Amino acid sequence: MAKKTKSFSHIEAQDALEKLNESHSSGEELVYHLLSIFCGYGEGNIRRIREGVGNKAKDGRTVLIPNLIAYRPKGLFDFHDEIKDMQTDARIVKQTPRLYVVSDGKTIVAADPKEQDIYENEVALMWKDFEFFYPLAGIEKIRHVEETEADVKSAELMAKIFDEIRRHNDIKDKTEMHNLNIFMSRLLFCFFAEDTRLFPEPQLFTNSIRQHTAEDGHDLAEFIDRAFLAMSTDNPAVLDTLPKQFAIFPYVNGGLFEQRLPIPVLSRRARVLMIKCGDFDWKDINPDIFGSMIQAVVTPEMRAGLGMHYTSVPNIMKLICPLFLDELNEEFEVAKGTKDIRRLRKLLVRLGKIKFFDPACGSGNFLIVSYKCVRELEIKIWEVLRKWGEPELPMSNISLQQFYGIEIDDFACDTATLSLWLAEHQMNNKFEAAFGIRPNALPLRPSGHIVCGNACRLDWEKVCPHTAEEEVYVMGNPPYVGSRRQNETQKTDMKFLFKEDYGELDYISCWFFACSNYIRDTKGRYAFVSTNSICQGLQMSLLWKRILANHQVINFAYSSFKWSNNAKYNAIVTVIIVGVCNEKDVKKKMLYSDGHSKLVDNISPLLIDSPTVFVEGTSKPICKGIPLMNFGNMPADGGKLILSETEREELVGLYPNIEHFIRPLIGAEDFINGKNRWCIWLYGCSANDYLGIKEIRQRIEELKIIREQSSRPQLAAIPHLFAQITQPLDKSFILIPCHSSENREYIPMGFFNKGNIAHNSCLVVGTDDLWLFGILTSKMHMAWVKTVGGRLKTDYRYSAQLCYNTFPFPAINEAQKAELEKLAQEVLDVRDQHFDMTLGEQYNPETMPEALKEVHHRLDLAVERCYRPEPFSSDEERLECLFKLYAKMTKK
Repeated sequence: MAKKTKSFSHIEAQDALEKLNESHSSGEELVYHLLSIFCGYGEGNIRRIREGVGNKAKDGRTVLIPNLIAYRPKGLFDFHDEIKDMQTDARIVKQTPRLYVVSDGKTIVAADPKEQDIYENEVALMWKDFEFFYPLAGIEKIRHVEETEADVKSAELMAKIFDEIRRHNDIKDKTEMHNLNIFMSRLLFCFFAEDTRLFPEPQLFTNSIRQHTAEDGHDLAEFIDRAFLAMSTDNPAVLDTLPKQFAIFPYVNGGLFEQRLPIPVLSRRARVLMIKCGDFDWKDINPDIFGSMIQAVVTPEMRAGLGMHYTSVPNIMKLICPLFLDELNEEFEVAKGTKDIRRLRKLLVRLGKIKFFDPACGSGNFLIVSYKCVRELEIKIWEVLRKWGEPELPMSNISLQQFYGIEIDDFACDTATLSLWLAEHQMNNKFEAAFGIRPNALPLRPSGHIVCGNACRLDWEKVCPHTAEEEVYVMGNPPYVGSRRQNETQKTDMKFLFKEDYGELDYISCWFFACSNYIRDTKGRYAFVSTNSICQGLQMSLLWKRILANHQVINFAYSSFKWSNNAKYNAIVTVIIVGVCNEKDVKKKMLYSDGHSKLVDNISPLLIDSPTVFVEGTSKPICKGIPLMNFGNMPADGGKLILSETEREELVGLYPNIEHFIRPLIGAEDFINGKNRWCIWLYGCSANDYLGIKEIRQRIEELKIIREQSSRPQLAAIPHLFAQITQPLDKSFILIPCHSSENREYIPMGFFNKGNIAHNSCLVVGTDDLWLFGILTSKMHMAWVKTVGGRLKTDYRYSAQLCYNTFPFPAINEAQKAELEKLAQEVLDVRDQHFDMTLGEQYNPETMPEALKEVHHRLDLAVERCYRPEPFSSDEERLECLFKLYAKMTKK
């Protein structure tokens, strides 16, 4: 093979293919453009191939490069016949070309023998979808051995079928898109049915396509239309009109094939993909495939817009086990252990009455897994009863009609309905394997109650009606969408549900609040996967006060954990799981964290074992003896009292004796990023001392005019001073930036002497006590700030009223103060030693000096010893301690 001269670039390839359209390449020349674009061949390489060097074909037509490509310009034969001719030529096959390609310069057809795929398009449109030719650039699909073939491969093939149909069909409106979704669902059912004994013969659907349709696919749509018609009816009058090859298809109905819809235009490649998809074994398919298929079919942007976050089975189990499954299994084990037949029979009846509801069901994974779990428990019960000699024949008491869902996307909605049908068939097979008894699989019975619509607007009681005494479990993984990322529809949904006072809430809070109202005064329970933002800061108070006002409590919760799945567009986020029930129905409260569970007295909305208290901002510290925190000084000066480094040097150069009028000005950005600014500071000075200085007098006069024309003209009376002076001028001070990056483990704080002036972009505490600086810059205080403080986007927003005044400072003795003073000074000393780094760099987790990490660690331990003898192992432990102390301090 000729040597490549450059690496492959997707963008460059797209540009080159788009320009190729303009050059009107011929069938004879196109291969050299492909070699240049995808293989990086230069003019020298291509010249040698033209001359025959490296071209293993000697027929004067074919360009054959070993392990790469077999190419022919179209001759007398059809494109596909040309490819077949190359694929059956032993001399060509021997060179193992990666792709077979034929073109006349206007149309291009290619075959991939490894993936068993074909490509057909206009050359002018190749730039839009040329991924098929990636193997020429050495780019192959990654295969993960842990992924089962049916679960992932067939989901991707279904996506390819979908994309191929979209290429050949102009989908104009929602109705046509909905019809395509139903068509895909029917295809998926047929692939599953032929491998799971729903159909009378193995691979009935796939083999029928293979045997009764033409290779070019021109009659495929008509064939599938008739097959679907045969499955839609048991009316002999209709069936007699169909050719005999359709008589073998069984009556399915159940709503899936009930409506006769137009079949889309289907291509040769669509036929190839359908046959390939059907050749997989679908009988052991996991529920994951349906979520994977949805994500493979829709774009990532669309998925994020709909909040379609697919949840894998292990994560679903984390939610449904404490919500209902653990209790059901415990009841089974107790009844089995006591050999209580009556209790087991009562449990069977109970399983047939429970309602399961997912108001953001996506492709139905929560409902599918719940259905399979309760069916498996039912099988266990019957096995025990049979073992004890019960004569009654086993029968399933659990119906799909017990499962309810709401989903806004119609494709996902259709898939959820189909998913439940397939799950039912799987479980019927298991039931038959255990007892030799099964209900008739076909025709399909009604599936779950899956409603397509906006869950924020629908009446949940109409979707899943329930009485006060009925057992109903609501679950799911609703869309997250932060308050600042919501579109207009989502904002309107928020207003519709909450009416007022919801501004900072994430979109997912709609589901928590709506479900709280739905289960109020009933036996219902619910649990949702969520981001932890709803349990922090202002959101915690806005949401959970409403829920607790309904006399409900958190009865189980998972603290933050990372969650991912094996779908095509994999989402990895940090989530929590929160379960809620009515106060009167609480049996126990469980906290789950890091693979461990703990029985607790109470779970606060912070998801910690502590009293439920909502931190309210206060104007003064709740702890006695703690100095006040204020904003820094506000200039409101139009820039007239602030100097750059250069301006300061020029002014002092002209008037050396006025240096005492000029002070360092510490703003948040200056402080973190190592910038220097100065200010003209005339507080306490006589006018005679500065009015004789032309430059200062001019600035004061200009500022007076600015303030006279401002919204606060009274400030014109003090044109020589900052508008607000809030900093204690007779003490050193601790400085805290109002905003700081959430990526930092510690907010960078400063300790300055009284000669410096703090800007109002910072907060200040006037004090000479370094031990207070030590506590504020510790993990204990940071845990509090992260939890009760607000956020600017996702960054920390430090508040005197919420973060500082509410913080439960420990009662410490003189020895502890001395230790904290010493370690706080060490922190400052180490920072000074790294003078070549800004504070932003020093507190960046990736660049933080080891010495600074080490001294902060020792300071953290010393602060924690002020609260209890042993160190804390996590922020959850720190918060449990702090909130118990806060509750005690604010008890009155």
